[in-house]
Amino acid sequence: MTSSYHRCLSSEKFIDTFYKFFLAKSEEVAQKFIATDFDHQKLMLRESLLMMVMFSRDPVGVRDEMAKLAKRHDRTGVDIPARLYALWLDSLCEAVQEHDPEFSEDVGHKWRAAMEPGIDFIISKH
Repeated sequence: MTSSYHRCLSSEKFIDTFYKFFLAKSEEVAQKFIATDFDHQKLMLRESLLMMVMFSRDPVGVRDEMAKLAKRHDRTGVDIPARLYALWLDSLCEAVQEHDPEFSEDVGHKWRAAMEPGIDFIISKH
């Protein structure tokens, strides 16, 4: 999965592709990003993806950073409800499939497995 992560993030359009898919998933998602500075948001997503990969491997090592990420997404932050994370993960995996030349069903499963602990943590703090 780490190799796929690097292949995807080396693609200039990976993050743009993710947001194209994610914003098209629902009007609710699109509304959450209506006033977003996407240059900044893209950098934050890159950092968040790395943090979530690290969290899946060593939850203790990045727990404080994950807690900050969860706080930004909770009811007092941008208020992202649990139901939107499935759309987020689907969009991410669609972008991976488009940008990883070595994508396979197994790679897609590994991405999901790597993201799920972080998603579960964020949802638990909502």
